[in-house]
Amino acid sequence: MEKIGVREAKNSLSQYLQRVKKGEIITITERGVPVAKLIPVEEGFPREASRMLEGGLAAWKGGKPGGRTPLKLKNQGKKTLAEIVVEDRR
Repeated sequence: MEKIGVREAKNSLSQYLQRVKKGEIITITERGVPVAKLIPVEEGFPREASRMLEGGLAAWKGGKPGGRTPLKLKNQGKKTLAEIVVEDRR
């Protein structure tokens, strides 16, 4: 992982972007202190999700998705489905 200063990043950004496209990670420093990283965009779902957000096909407020409460089966008392599966696998 290479470290470069802000001025160098500004003056040669296109060269560094080409290297990042090939998989390199470059840390940008300000007076020797890391302040940012140039990293490749992930393939697959994250890239597709970004396209959906940019295209207005999806919305995200920046938080983590909320989970549902665990499913409870009527005939198993207060055990969740996950607990039943774990017991079954023992």
